[in-house]
Amino acid sequence: MLNKNLLTLCACLALAFHAHSTEAAKPVATVNGVKIGADVLELLVTNNVAQGGKDTPELRAALKTELVAREVLAQEAKKQKLDQEPSVKAQLSLQQNALLADTLIAKQAPKFNLSEDKLRAEYKRQADLLADAEEYQISHVVTATEAEAKAVIKAVKDGEAFDKLAREKSTSPSGQKGGSLGWLMGNQINPALFNVIVNLSEGSVTSLPIATPEGWQVIRLDGKRKFKVPSFEDSKQQLINAVFASERAEFVQKLVKAAKIEQ
Repeated sequence: MLNKNLLTLCACLALAFHAHSTEAAKPVATVNGVKIGADVLELLVTNNVAQGGKDTPELRAALKTELVAREVLAQEAKKQKLDQEPSVKAQLSLQQNALLADTLIAKQAPKFNLSEDKLRAEYKRQADLLADAEEYQISHVVTATEAEAKAVIKAVKDGEAFDKLAREKSTSPSGQKGGSLGWLMGNQINPALFNVIVNLSEGSVTSLPIATPEGWQVIRLDGKRKFKVPSFEDSKQQLINAVFASERAEFVQKLVKAAKIEQ
């Protein structure tokens, strides 16, 4: 099974192809002589339903109103020759190429190898990579200035509770949870922080503030444990996504290699 976004894309594209062949001659509205095909409305309805909406007369009426408004705006833009502006031409070209690329991938997707054997091979590859991985349970206090962070470190040394300081001083949303960030793997932690965390003992706090894009951080290591690799079944959707991405990249690379590219 493919992920939801891909299924949505495939369903919409499949409907578009079908609609063009069966309903293109049935306009839902005509704006200044330009017909808005039923296939376009059906595409929008399908997209809304795939994202959790319901196919109702009210939804169709709202979408039809939006299509008419967009057509009116597009016609006025062309009247003002906005479609001839270089930046607009460039954006239209990008959007067209993106749609064509997505359509090609959707058409190619059924040929991708997402077999059980391929998924299990990917699972083993990832499990082997994570064999020695560890997780770190950390809390932090983030401040706007280095001086404020140093004041937090001093307060901790003087006996004030770290979680209380996080609630009172931290600019991070985690402050409401006492600064807790939960369990994280090394690759989920800012390298500047991780390089310090690996040298902390459980329960200890950084002796100096650490500068990050989010602000000056004071870190406490609450715990450390060996990462437990989830079961194949629990990982299946992530494996499908990973194998699909790999198959897509391989397909794209094959086309790139066959193309004559001059730079």
